[in-house]
Amino acid sequence: MKSKLSWIPFVPLALLGCFLKIGQGLLPEGSILGLSNLALEYLYLGCVALIFVFAVIFTAVDKKIAAYYLPRRNIFAGIVGLVLALLLAADGANAIFRNFSSGKVDVLGVVGAVLALLSAIVFIVLGLSYVFRRKEGKQFSLLNVIPALYFGIEMILSFVSFTTISIRLADVSRLICYVFATMFFFNYALMLSLTKAKRAVKNCFVFGLPAVAVMLPYGAYHLAFSFNSESIMDNVRPLELLMLGLFVLCVLIEISVHVKSEEELEFVTDDIPEIDVSKEKVEGFIASNQGEDDNDTEQEQNISVLESRDTEDFLYQEQKREDEEEEDSEEKKAEAANFLTEVYEGDEDDRPKDYEARLDEIDKLILEINNQAD
Repeated sequence: MKSKLSWIPFVPLALLGCFLKIGQGLLPEGSILGLSNLALEYLYLGCVALIFVFAVIFTAVDKKIAAYYLPRRNIFAGIVGLVLALLLAADGANAIFRNFSSGKVDVLGVVGAVLALLSAIVFIVLGLSYVFRRKEGKQFSLLNVIPALYFGIEMILSFVSFTTISIRLADVSRLICYVFATMFFFNYALMLSLTKAKRAVKNCFVFGLPAVAVMLPYGAYHLAFSFNSESIMDNVRPLELLMLGLFVLCVLIEISVHVKSEEELEFVTDDIPEIDVSKEKVEGFIASNQGEDDNDTEQEQNISVLESRDTEDFLYQEQKREDEEEEDSEEKKAEAANFLTEVYEGDEDDRPKDYEARLDEIDKLILEINNQAD
C-alpha cells in the first residue's frame, strides 16, 4: 500500500524542519548560512508543505488501502490522550476565567473555551479506550467531532489576531498547527465512526504527517526558549500542541502497522464489529449478516420439505393412478371373457325339439363333444 510510503519523505523533512525551528532559538541572529529567523521560519514551514505534497501524491495513487480501520489497544497513545485531556481542561478553564474577569466577554473565545472542556472529555474517553480497549470509538462518533470544532475555533482566533499585528510578528506556525489539527481530527472522527468516507484513512496520513511535523518542533521550541516561569498557564498552549503532535504520531504509527488492504479486509472478519442491520445502515463497511443467513437457511429447509412432500404426493398419486388403471384393465378383460364364455341359464330354449334330426353327422359329432366337455 503506497500510503505507507509517505513516511519515507516525512522522516528527513521532519528532522530538517525540527532543526530549522530549533535553530531559531539556538542562533537568534540567524547565522545559519546568513539566514534570518524569518527565513528559517519559512523554510521550516516549507518542509511541512513538502510533507503535505508527498502525502497527497502517495495516497492518491494508493488504490489498495482499505477504507475502514478499527483502532487497537495503544497504551502510549492512551496515556498521551489522558495528559492532553488535562491540558485542554486547564486551558479551557483558564480561558473562561480570563474572559469573565476582564469585564469584556469575547463570545468566540468563550465558545472555544467550552469546546476545549468538551474536547477534554473526548480525549479522556479516547485515552481510556486506547488503554483498556473496552469501548469502540464508533459509540462516541458524535463526540469525536468536538476536537475538530475546537481546533477550528482556535484557527479562526489565530487568524483574527494577525489583523492587529505585523506579519513579521505573527506566529504563523501556530496557525498552521491548528489548520492541520482541524483537518486531521475531522477525518479521524470519520474513521472512528465508520461512515461512508473512502478517503478517511488516507486523509489521516495527508493531514496527520504535516501536523506532526509542525506541532512537535513548535511545542519543543516554545517550551525550551519561550518558557514563562512567572505565569505557568502561558505554557499550557505550547505543551498542549506538543502532546497533540505525539498523540497524532502514535495514531499514525498504529494505522500504518495494522491497516489492511481491501483484499485482506474481505477475508479477515475478526476485527470487524457485529452490526445489526435492522437498527443501523453502514455502507462500504465489509461485514456478514448472520441473521439473514439463518433466515435463508430456514427458508431453504422449508422449501425442501415442501418439495419433498409435493414429490411424495405426486408419486403416490401416480402409483394410485397406475393401480386403478391395472384394476380397470383386469375388470375389462374379465368382462370380455365372461361375455364370450358365459352361459345364460335363465334364458328359455326356443329351438324346435326336432332340430337334432335335421343335423348331419358332423354337426352331431360336434354337439356330442361340446356336451361331453360341459
